[in-house]
Amino acid sequence: MAKIRRMFPGGNTSQGFVSFHDNIIGPNRNMLYILKGMPGGGKSSLMKYIAERALKEGYSVEYHHCPSDPNSIDGIVIDELSIGIVDGTFPHIIDPTYPGLIDKLIDLGQFIDRQKLIGFKENIIEAKVNNKIAYRKAFAYFKSAKIIYEEIAQNNKSGVDFIKINYKTKELIDEIFSRGTANREELILVERHMFSNANTPEGYVDYTQTILEEIPTIYYIEGEIGTGKSTLIKRLIEKSKMKGYSMEIYHNATIPEKIETLIIKDIDICITSNKNALKFPHNKVNLNEYFNQNIKDIKDYEVYYLLIEKGIFHLSKAKNNHEILEKSYRPAVNYEGVTKVREELLKEILSSGKS
Repeated sequence: MAKIRRMFPGGNTSQGFVSFHDNIIGPNRNMLYILKGMPGGGKSSLMKYIAERALKEGYSVEYHHCPSDPNSIDGIVIDELSIGIVDGTFPHIIDPTYPGLIDKLIDLGQFIDRQKLIGFKENIIEAKVNNKIAYRKAFAYFKSAKIIYEEIAQNNKSGVDFIKINYKTKELIDEIFSRGTANREELILVERHMFSNANTPEGYVDYTQTILEEIPTIYYIEGEIGTGKSTLIKRLIEKSKMKGYSMEIYHNATIPEKIETLIIKDIDICITSNKNALKFPHNKVNLNEYFNQNIKDIKDYEVYYLLIEKGIFHLSKAKNNHEILEKSYRPAVNYEGVTKVREELLKEILSSGKS
């Protein structure tokens, strides 16, 4: 049965824009189509259309959403065909690694009528400038949020019994890796990095549930900031590397150096601190058992979430400017040409499944 997974290949974070777009599909792919073009030029609509057609044909699809507009698509992967399509324009510039072999560049910019675009020149330049300012402010707030997060972590650590947590971690590692290796087909990537949620102009958007739906064994790690959730998962990652297991690693939406979810594909296990795990049968590992709740400074938490909120506000300003860009470009785009390319691409992709 066709399945849908959703995730973000990029994130608006304390480090600025972080891109994992080169992880959308691995080097063992049959084909990667890289779209180049302009705002409002039909890249996202083209990918959505092909994804919907692939689903009707019974293929499973990954939707890779844009963190600056979660209703827009940065890429899709048709799993059974090992085919991907990705938006390769700024800020996630992607160029063919194996042009003409397993990578194909599709230039939708050829359908711009420059003469029609000239009339929108001032709007485009102004929107670009304002867009840059809005992102600068958003990233400044997320960076500030990280500083407060680190202060919360330092404060909370004084109330953590790390001896007991280390013992619990060792027990968990022994339990997980006592399982045998399942027989699996060759996997696309040995280590794949993504975001399952993101800070977006519409707020915090979380698609973690879609990546958990088919996993038979889920461990949910509960714990306050500073109790070692991410550190525990990183230890599991190191152990998985030693065993040569294939992994999907999902990073924290605001502080990407922190890991939120690990899927060890060879043994069908997920370890996550994301609360969506509570919607599924799970094994709970409660690190709060070893934490003195009285040590928490609630005011620091309030400041942290306020800074995230302020960052998201400025992302919404950036989206407003991007919408101006799209409105400026649309009258100059020959959508009949885009539609023709879309239909040719769809035919090529679906025919590959019948060969």
